[in-house]
Amino acid sequence: MNTRYAAAPLYVDSFALCEWLLGHFGDDPRCLPTALCQSALALFSSVTLALKGRRRDEHLEDADEHLIRLRAQLRLAHALNVLSETQMLYALERAEVIGRQLGGWLRSLEPV
Repeated sequence: MNTRYAAAPLYVDSFALCEWLLGHFGDDPRCLPTALCQSALALFSSVTLALKGRRRDEHLEDADEHLIRLRAQLRLAHALNVLSETQMLYALERAEVIGRQLGGWLRSLEPV
């Protein structure tokens, strides 16, 4: 892992959530597991690009939208017995941590 990104908690947390979901569902061809993996990858990509400084505001907004989708999909996955309650709570806790970090970064960019 690149040490520059490793120092950024947002990168580390989004990487870990993406890795966890891909580890559980990367080979699952069903619609919802595929959507979970795609959302996690999109979130991770947006976070990575924002940290790299590429159209930062745009990628932060994208990351926030991907996180909203991912949270909804995690709840749906639990409702449809794709995720156990323990798994859903674990993933939602990770998403909450990521959301607080994204929210803080977005607020810091708002004009005073």
